[in-house]
Amino acid sequence: MACWRICFDDAGGRLDGFADQIRADIDDARQRAELVMPPVAVEVVVQATSDWVIPETGYVGHTPSATEMRLKFDPDNAALPKNMGEPIARMVAHELHHIHRWRGPGYGERLGETLASEGLAGQFCKQLFRSPPELWEGAVSGLKLVECARAALSAWDSEAYDHFRWYFGWRDLPRWTGYSLGYAMVGRYIESSTGISAATLAHEPAETFRHVLEDMAG
Repeated sequence: MACWRICFDDAGGRLDGFADQIRADIDDARQRAELVMPPVAVEVVVQATSDWVIPETGYVGHTPSATEMRLKFDPDNAALPKNMGEPIARMVAHELHHIHRWRGPGYGERLGETLASEGLAGQFCKQLFRSPPELWEGAVSGLKLVECARAALSAWDSEAYDHFRWYFGWRDLPRWTGYSLGYAMVGRYIESSTGISAATLAHEPAETFRHVLEDMAG
């Protein structure tokens, strides 16, 4: 049986008022995901911190390996109470897709690989929850998305790409560019095909999606 171990790294008890809901949201994501993907063993580390937390939501997720996801919550952020429930479950689902991808081709070291990984994780949430794009997945659109798609194509195979610049914004690139590009790219690929989903594409090579980005770039 695939076991999920949930560890609250919160010695000060700052998340005590949220702990039961967080556990319920983790279980919600797990149950939905296991309807369409094989069960896997996961270590879930829940932390109370403001480091790297998204100000608009009060939380953020990170998956460093094929066995562990880290969920960070800022109990002092006024947005957190409003984002409990499904938004947290969607974050867990997003990170769980990364877990599955780590067990295949990996998250990726090149820009194109990371765009595929983030796009697939975002589309997985849409598959499970029938939800609209998250803030970061719809942050860049229209002509700016076309411009960014062209820039991404030229850097597709780069291992030296600046992850912070592409995903969190720096100089010429808007905040959350990589998330918006990946979500749109994978979404268009899924819409153009039949019998596939973010779940079935968990181990799909990034190169499969490159022609979609080329179309987006015009």
